[in-house]
Amino acid sequence: MTNDQTQLVVQQLLSCLRADSRSSSEIARLASVSQPTVSRMRRFDGKRLRISQSFNKLCNFYDVPSVTDGKASHGYDSLLRDAIIDAWDGTEAGGRALLTVIKGLRGLNKRPDDTAGNSLGHI
Repeated sequence: MTNDQTQLVVQQLLSCLRADSRSSSEIARLASVSQPTVSRMRRFDGKRLRISQSFNKLCNFYDVPSVTDGKASHGYDSLLRDAIIDAWDGTEAGGRALLTVIKGLRGLNKRPDDTAGNSLGHI
């Protein structure tokens, strides 16, 4: 990602954070980051910003493209792809079933209190 693209991502995230009427504590809890991180981001003055895992979690929370280290995300992408290939039997029906399972996993990244009672319990 170029420096200009990174700056655009930073501006998009800051815009989302500043427009959000929720408290820093609530945003932090929902995005799985610390409250001081959210507060620092909201007060960001343009001088220095550390692109960190917390920054990327906030990007994901607000559906802003995250700034990733290409090597780290590539490694994870490879692991995910390999796991899907290992689980797939090669049939169209098997592919549809895997897609259904993967789509069903979307809700697992939410905490039980975020799902309005739709908890899966302990796995």
